[in-house]
Amino acid sequence: MSDLVPLFQPKSVALIGASSNSKKYGYWTAKSLVENKFEGDIYLVSRSGGELFGHTTYPDILSVPGDVDLAILAIAPKFILPVMEQCVEKGVKCAIVVSTGFGEVGPEGKELERKMLEIARKGNMRVQGPNCMGTYSAAKSMNASIIDLASGPMSLVLQSGNFGIDINFNAKARNLGYSCWATIGNQMDMRFHDFVEYIETDDNTKVLLLYMEGLRVESEEDGRKFIEAAKRTAAKTPIAAIKIGRSAAGARAAASHTGSLAGSEKIFDAALKQAGIIRVDSPGQLLDAAEAFSKCKPAKGKRIAILTDGGGHGVMATDFAEKFDLEAPVLSDATQSKLKEILMPHCPIKNPVDLAGTPEADMWVFDRCLDVLLKDPDVDGILIVGLYGGYADLSEEFKVLEMDVAKSMTQKIAESDKPVVMHSIYAPQRPECLEYISENGVPVFGEVDAAVRTMGLLSNYSDLKKSLKEEAGEELPDMPADRKEKAEAILKAVKDSGRTSLVETEARDVLRCYGLDLTEDYLATTADEAAEFYRNIGGKVVMKIVSPDILHKTDAGGVALNIDSEDKAREAFEQLVKNGRRYKSDADIFGVMMTTMLPGGVECIIGSSHDNTFGPTVMFGLGGIFVEILKDVAFRVAPVNMPSCRSMIREIKGLGMLQGARGTKPCDLEALAETACVISQLVNELRDIAEVDLNPVFAWEKGLAIADARIILRG
Repeated sequence: MSDLVPLFQPKSVALIGASSNSKKYGYWTAKSLVENKFEGDIYLVSRSGGELFGHTTYPDILSVPGDVDLAILAIAPKFILPVMEQCVEKGVKCAIVVSTGFGEVGPEGKELERKMLEIARKGNMRVQGPNCMGTYSAAKSMNASIIDLASGPMSLVLQSGNFGIDINFNAKARNLGYSCWATIGNQMDMRFHDFVEYIETDDNTKVLLLYMEGLRVESEEDGRKFIEAAKRTAAKTPIAAIKIGRSAAGARAAASHTGSLAGSEKIFDAALKQAGIIRVDSPGQLLDAAEAFSKCKPAKGKRIAILTDGGGHGVMATDFAEKFDLEAPVLSDATQSKLKEILMPHCPIKNPVDLAGTPEADMWVFDRCLDVLLKDPDVDGILIVGLYGGYADLSEEFKVLEMDVAKSMTQKIAESDKPVVMHSIYAPQRPECLEYISENGVPVFGEVDAAVRTMGLLSNYSDLKKSLKEEAGEELPDMPADRKEKAEAILKAVKDSGRTSLVETEARDVLRCYGLDLTEDYLATTADEAAEFYRNIGGKVVMKIVSPDILHKTDAGGVALNIDSEDKAREAFEQLVKNGRRYKSDADIFGVMMTTMLPGGVECIIGSSHDNTFGPTVMFGLGGIFVEILKDVAFRVAPVNMPSCRSMIREIKGLGMLQGARGTKPCDLEALAETACVISQLVNELRDIAEVDLNPVFAWEKGLAIADARIILRG
């Protein structure tokens, strides 16, 4: 059972800091608890005594006669520690600290939070906040906040009280309410993953919305717990999130606001996708998602039909469909034949289906065409765009007709298994027929892009659910059983020598421990050895300086290519060492690595970095200019299995280069996925590693080759 059951389903609530002063938080919260008719016992704690809203007040929590599941603390920080001690003594299961002046204001506030948490853990009491605006639970008619909240199909967990007010104002306008609502503030104890875990068990939540400034992490495990909790919940309930702080300035502001640590934005974005969370950009889009997932049937694919009574709106919707990863294919001959029987000859019917003035003569064409499209097995969802809702302006008869047609359409939609989303330029005026449509399972939007984007969210979630199911297995490449033990011995030797950088020969040996196939390499310490090793290798050889003090070998003139004789090997050795000394006079040069010169291929990069929030990650992208200038890379939080690595590779914009561009042969995507998967397992098992950089990796039609390898340890 979730630790948050006493938070959302308490049998009793005590408000500590209840007040008769209508300008204080303790007054507003007491009023909210009483007026919303909380289905449990309410205890008001106030040093002033007397009654408040018909309830007797008590001088402290210990004086309360009954058990207390949930305590709300609306008191100044200077009083907080002894009161929390009393809550623990009373056996309170959960506490909400709505007061401000804690970790968000600086070191003294952080120390106060540390002491609060220490007290809470003595009594296994969970704490929400501090610096938050409370909680709402429709299941118990409990509004333990100062915001006027109503019951409904969505749940919202957020870090900003102001944002809570903002989104609630607009939710009311859409007749949307909450099953659960919580502002979590500084996340001193309860973190996002705790709330996401609870929502997994709440059958009344049709969609979970998150407003995130950052995850508070004591260790990377906090970030990983969030991903795992979200995966489990998203497999059942859609999750949409706003994560602010995309820009460097935005990240600084978010950290200042909540004390959150800002990790890499690109990695955070990847982690949300990996967790099955749909990311949106604004409060409006968050509520669009709420409408879609609480009203619409699940999408089974991307193929949509567009039904319009205006050519311009239809074309615009088609353009937006491509932008939001939807398809508007030409309708089947069978469907077109049925539409021809309904519409006049001049009406376009391939997709969009344009009613082209027909409704003025026969309003029921909307209903009959919709029926045809709903029954088309090649259509996954339907967008209705244009003027519906405005015909009532023509006459009272049209007003009645629009409502009758609306009732018939919503009935057909309810009986179908396909999502339908509607746009109307009259939506802002909220005509009666559109209100009816919206209340009966069809989101209605005033902008075409909002309607199409929302249909895209439904399709996106369908894809995410499939990915979560595919990635739930343990499909991994074969790796040696003793890999970790052997690799750790190499890393220990590096650390014992006082280094954090592995030289390339050491990095290659670590990769071999995990079963990766690299060409044999030799470390020459003299020019004569270089000549001898050349005889062993033959053909064309590449030679590289090996020094822990020279990480960027090319910058130091530390690479020689196309060496094809013993004499050239000697000369190259001398020149590489000379260049290394010139680059860094005191460099510790181990020697020169020699290996077979590899044939070229499509240059890729496979790597890893250690993120403050999520720990080790794996990254894939095209090498060369694509990574240096375009930064065309995709991330996952490690470890990941083969399905996830295949998905990661297909995310990059330059995928066409790997699939065979301009007549070239396609690359071995499976080999790339296997290598990325092995690296993800490697960095997850070897937590001393801070960075891995395999660049370039030459991708061939069959197989691949790692041409350069770099590993950096955590300091």
